[in-house]
Amino acid sequence: MLLILAGVTITTLTGDNGILTKATEAKEETRAGTVEEAKELWEINKQDGSTTQTLDEFLSNLKKQNLLTDKELEIIKETGEVKIGKRVIIFRLTLVEMYDKAVADGCINENGTCQNKEHLHIGDYVDYRNPTTGSRRANAVDTGYESDQIYEASNNQLNWRVLGKDETTGGIKLISGRPMKSNNGEDDPYLHLYGAKGYLNSETILNNLCSLYTTQYGTARSVNIDDINEITGVTTEEKIKEVNKATIWWGDIQYNDPYNIENQYTPQSWLNGKYKTTVSGIVDNYVYTINSGEEPEIKITNTRVYDILFDNIDKASYWLASRCVLASSDVAQFAVRDIAMRKDTARVASFGLFSSTNDIEKENIRRSTSCDSTKI
Repeated sequence: MLLILAGVTITTLTGDNGILTKATEAKEETRAGTVEEAKELWEINKQDGSTTQTLDEFLSNLKKQNLLTDKELEIIKETGEVKIGKRVIIFRLTLVEMYDKAVADGCINENGTCQNKEHLHIGDYVDYRNPTTGSRRANAVDTGYESDQIYEASNNQLNWRVLGKDETTGGIKLISGRPMKSNNGEDDPYLHLYGAKGYLNSETILNNLCSLYTTQYGTARSVNIDDINEITGVTTEEKIKEVNKATIWWGDIQYNDPYNIENQYTPQSWLNGKYKTTVSGIVDNYVYTINSGEEPEIKITNTRVYDILFDNIDKASYWLASRCVLASSDVAQFAVRDIAMRKDTARVASFGLFSSTNDIEKENIRRSTSCDSTKI
């Protein structure tokens, strides 16, 4: 009897439903709960900026508290998750941390073969969830075009690629894999801008259209010239003047030099009664080519970077939400910047919508709109 009782007792203590097993399970569940709560608090603190602790540092701290084992640390680093008790706890680097880690490791993934799951590079695709409903309208009264132009989310389910890191917000910048298309149809999916109105309102129009993609995950706006220059490295006045072809091709006044022309029109004076005035200011236009084979030029050897900015622009040139003025001694052109393919060469350029010399506005110009989603 004693042996039988002992046998029953041992089974009760150590079996699948035994007291010792249940105690161990309870201990593991408690540990899992503590780890999960600590992870959630760490993520909240990362989002609001109250901690700069990296994931590696956070995990190391859990190990010091005996909340994680060496084996569990290895599993997390390999798979991004770990099972403790009956809970699967997911650990992931934020997109910003992944991007920073790739930069720190010197990995630009130029050939697209990086297999490091903790890396994020310019050109990588990201699963940014498009809104499925909603629309934006570019009003004729603002664009100068003959009718309103409507953009619907349902017609623009875009894919997204990493454009870089937004140093202002600290978030990751994403760029749409293709420009947006209007409801005008496949034969005319472009945004039309026209004359003085198109010039003056262009930045607001473009940013409003692209705000269609603002969600709880990020704030969306149009791509602008600063976004492009950051990638191409044209970020200083010296570099701009070094690569600027506007003065070579058209004899324009050089970037950052003044212009002063009497008895002509500004976009504002044209719309406000068509009165002539002195047209003056500082030239902020410049044009540079990409991989043109003719100096000066910008060379981009990273094909993934080239693709996200310039691939297929012969079919879908796109506006940048950046206005500029180009000028010579006798005329000023008020322009909106664009990315375009001209004479088989990719250009970061601009297109004049209004001329100061006469009372005839520039022809209607159409380009696509490309969006940039930030604070991801």
